[in-house]
Amino acid sequence: MRDDDVTKPSHLPTIVDVAAEAGVSRATASRALGRYGRTSASTIARVEQAADVLGYRPNELARAMRVGVTKTIGLVIIADFTNAFFDRATKAIVDEAKLHGYQVLITNTDEETAIERQAIETLLEKQVDGLIVVPSLSAGYEHLKPAQLGGRPIVLIDRRLDDPPLTSITTDDFAGTREAVRHAISLGHKRLGFLISASSVEGVTDQRPTHLISTVLDRTEGFLQGASDAGIRRNSQHWIFCEDKPKSSEAAVASLLDRPNPPTIIFTSNNDMALAVLKVAGNRRLTIGRDISLVTVDDSQWAAAIVPGITVVARPVEEIGQLAVTKLLAEIAEPGQPIEVVVLPTELITRDSVANLYLQDYRVS
Repeated sequence: MRDDDVTKPSHLPTIVDVAAEAGVSRATASRALGRYGRTSASTIARVEQAADVLGYRPNELARAMRVGVTKTIGLVIIADFTNAFFDRATKAIVDEAKLHGYQVLITNTDEETAIERQAIETLLEKQVDGLIVVPSLSAGYEHLKPAQLGGRPIVLIDRRLDDPPLTSITTDDFAGTREAVRHAISLGHKRLGFLISASSVEGVTDQRPTHLISTVLDRTEGFLQGASDAGIRRNSQHWIFCEDKPKSSEAAVASLLDRPNPPTIIFTSNNDMALAVLKVAGNRRLTIGRDISLVTVDDSQWAAAIVPGITVVARPVEEIGQLAVTKLLAEIAEPGQPIEVVVLPTELITRDSVANLYLQDYRVS
């Protein structure tokens, strides 16, 4: 068969056109291209050549609906892909899925349950084989229950839910933040500032919100426990909860620094809060690791590259993504896997952003 022997259809070529060109029935053409049923190698070769010459592309969704598998995963994640954790987690999920022949459809929620519900409905309409979800803050997770997902398996990352009970991959943020506080106290810090990102807050508040996502709750409790273990009084602890927006987080940092007997160190719950500390400190000509110390959750390239490097509670982000895909594909292959709550360890990476107040070069202001 030569290209000049082919009369290409004026419309997008269909399986009927391929069958006619190859001189076989439609059913035989479908079997040949789908590599199922009993079809000779020569017939497969002839049909594939006809499809190639005509520029035929199979309808993958139609094929998927016939066989019941689309080889796609739906990833529902919060909106800020510039966040170091979600950026790396998304890449890890996409890379791991690709190794298993799966594609990933990605959507975001802006931390809104209504948007999350719509995103999941859209992904289900696209016939994804399973879902990886970062649940948003608000209560009400009826849409994540098995009956609402049409039997599609689901794995949560970064955050866990008690109702409904679902397989989740998280990290031991409680232990990590407790260790971070103990480290700072071992270097002489006794006035501690805590800057916590909380989606349920508008603006800035000293009052702890009633509802916190599980990771933020764990970090808050870890910070508290670390201070309690060392006997740090509450009047030496400065707590701020704020929405994750630059205007609010920078105002929160300023309020910490302007207090009587301000903290000598600020612990932040994520990289966005840490960047706010760096910006405000820079505007005030304060040197990190000398005039004010800083610890944050989640490592990043910039945290290690700037001078001084930032001490972090590092989480195994790539492992989270890889495990989420592994657990989900296991459930897709063999439904009925037991629910697992996987908690991975964190690591305190110490750098020079925390001053040693016991050294003569540093003074507690």
